[in-house]
Parts: sequence; C-alpha cells; structure tokens
Amino acid sequence: MLRRLILCHTAETLGEHVRDFLAADDFALNLEAAFEAGVLPPDALAYCADLACERVLFSCHTRDDMRAILAAPFMYTEQFRRVRSITSVPFERLAELLPPAEPMQPTLVFSPGRTGSTLLVRMLTASGVAAVSEPDMLAQMAQLPRALARMLPQGTREALCSACVALLARELGPRTVIKLRSHCNERPLVLVRALPGCRAVFMVRGIAQWALSRHRVFQESPMDVAYTLRHAIDALDKLRFACADFTLVWFEDLIARPLETLRAIAPHADLDPAGITAVLRADSQEGTIVARSEVAGRTIDENFLPALPAAWQEASASAEWSAPTQALLAEMWRR
Repeated sequence: MLRRLILCHTAETLGEHVRDFLAADDFALNLEAAFEAGVLPPDALAYCADLACERVLFSCHTRDDMRAILAAPFMYTEQFRRVRSITSVPFERLAELLPPAEPMQPTLVFSPGRTGSTLLVRMLTASGVAAVSEPDMLAQMAQLPRALARMLPQGTREALCSACVALLARELGPRTVIKLRSHCNERPLVLVRALPGCRAVFMVRGIAQWALSRHRVFQESPMDVAYTLRHAIDALDKLRFACADFTLVWFEDLIARPLETLRAIAPHADLDPAGITAVLRADSQEGTIVARSEVAGRTIDENFLPALPAAWQEASASAEWSAPTQALLAEMWRR
C-alpha cells in the first residue's frame, strides 16, 4: 500500500471551514516521506494537483465519510471537512496506480451557476442514477492558466482529469453524472478531451431571474454577472460543436416538466416520480451557505437589473458565437 502522509490537522479541527477551492497548501505535508509502490487506498478521492511538486494529492476517508462526500451538494467542501489522511502520488506513477476500470462514459453537467444543477443531481439520485456534485480537481484543471499548462509534460492535464473521474467511477460506476463547478466554463474543452467518451449537458435559465439570483446569493455587481454569463456562453458555444453528445437543459423545463427533462439526460433510468416530487418540495442546497434560509433576507439593489444590459454589452463586445448560440441567447433574454 502507499504510505499515507499524516495531516497536521485532524478532521475535528477542520470544523465547518469552507474553502473557495481545494489546494495543496490546505495541509502541511512531508512530501519527501518514503513512497511505496502499490495501489491507491480503497477509500481515496482525487483532492488536487500540486503542480510545484508534480504530485497528485488524494484524500483518504472512512466508508461512511465517503458516502457523505459523494452525496453532498458541494463535494469539495465536504471532502475537505472529512479528510482523514492524504496520499501523495508523483505524476509519473499515476497511470500505474489507478484502479483498472471499464471505459468511462460520464455525463458532464456545465452551467453558470444558479440554474438548478444541484437540483438536477438531487432528482437523479432520488431515482437511483449515480451522480455527484462539484469535484474540485476538474475545476482546477479547467482554470489552469495556459502558460502554466504549457510547462507540464504533454498529456499531464488530461491524465489528471482522467484520474479524478476514474476514482469517482470506482465508487459510482463509469456512467456517473458529474455536476461541474461554474469555473469549468473557463476551458471546458480540456475536460471533454480528457474524457473522450463523455456526454455534455449545459444548463441555462432566463437571464433576468438568473442574474437576480446571482446578485442576491453572491452579492455580485452587474458587471460581475455579465462576465459570468459571457464565460458561460463561450463554453456553451464550444461544447455545442466539440461534443458529439450535447444536451441543453432549461431550468424552467426542469421545474415545469421534470420527468421529460430528466429523460433527456438519463434515458435509461427508472425515474421515481414520487422521489422527484419530494426533491422539488425541498431545498436542494439546504445546510449550505447558499441555502434558501441563508439568502432569503438579502436585499436586491434596485439599480441592478437596469444596469445589466449595459454591462452585458461591454462584456460581450468581442464575442463571436455561432448562429444557434446567438438564437439561444436571444431566447434567454426573452424568458
């Protein structure tokens, strides 16, 4: 077995700490500790890549913790909170140590956030469909600056994405639905190319209600929201043509026609109408910092929506999108 490197913190001292992103400096590790060849521990998940040390950090968990992590609204925060130890693997040993698995065919769910993607995952899992929400190492790879990516050995970034998904597939199966963080819109093709058998789903919503939701929850300015939308539409336009199996999902359809919408994503699933109805009645993000109970009292700047069109005009000034994407965008503004 790999020798586990011991954390300087315990799971108890981590408490309810929430990170924006997982990172190698979350823990003080002795990365020069002896390394023994073998296999990854059975309850390990990809945590993040330590690019400076050219290693992947894998978090190790109890079986109960693993179940809680995979069921969490935001996997990355629960993974940080429940980590028990860390295993460090050099990049060059990665392929050798990953568990053997059948070809992976995950469904990657992209969105600009606040479009019901967490709700989608809850509905799918209520019907027994394997789904997980927001593994952070995929976001790390999608946001990697091009200059830094060029310094890595060829194929490294793709191998790191594949390693992350391989361990999710070990737990949930090769056809797992993976809801991505909105940060993955920076470079979505990195993920698609790393997982050539994947399907891509992109979730959208009428812009006015979507923008108000972002503003209320994250206190974002019109310009912040406009650039979030710009990155999302850029990603959608690329995925539409780069991914052979591409599905567009409207938040409004997920609410009004959940069974029909879910069948487009999981056509072979035995959907549970009662379970899906129960999910719709609950808050899919209950217990998190973006739960309805946490954000309900936040005020909305009365100047936010009037200022949004001008912000969008600036954010989208240099955009060159395909005709289908421009038509979709017009529909998003109308809804």
